[in-house]
Amino acid sequence: MTFWRRFRTYLIGVGLGCLIVYVIFGDRDLNTWTPEKRIMTTIDSSIVSISSRAACQLKCLGLEDKKWVEIQQSSNVNFSESNTQKKPCPVYRLEYISDKDDYTMMWEVCENDERVEMLSVTKEGKSCNC
Repeated sequence: MTFWRRFRTYLIGVGLGCLIVYVIFGDRDLNTWTPEKRIMTTIDSSIVSISSRAACQLKCLGLEDKKWVEIQQSSNVNFSESNTQKKPCPVYRLEYISDKDDYTMMWEVCENDERVEMLSVTKEGKSCNC
C-alpha cells in the first residue's frame, strides 16, 4: 500500500469516529466537569443558608433575594483567594465584576452534606458595619 492510500484510509476512520462521537454525545453540556462549574452547580443545587453577618450585609447593600442570586450565578470563582483545603467544608470566593458594581461573596460549600452557606458579601466602595 502506498502512503496516500494508508493516509486516506486513516482519514476515513477518523471521520467516521468523529461522526459517531457527535451522534452519541450530540448537544450535551460537557462544561460541568471543570472545577469552577462544579462549585457553581453545587451552590445552585444545594440547600442554602445565610449567616447572620451575610444577612446584615445583604440588608445594608439593599440586595433582595432575586438580585443576589443573579449576582451569584454571574460570578466567577477566584481559587487563589479561596480556602479550598479547609476541612470538612472549603470556603470559596466568588467575584462579580460589572461596569457599575463589583461584589465579592464568600461561600462555605459542604458537598457531602449538600448544603452551602453564604458567609459574607461585600461591594467595592461601600462598607457595612456588620
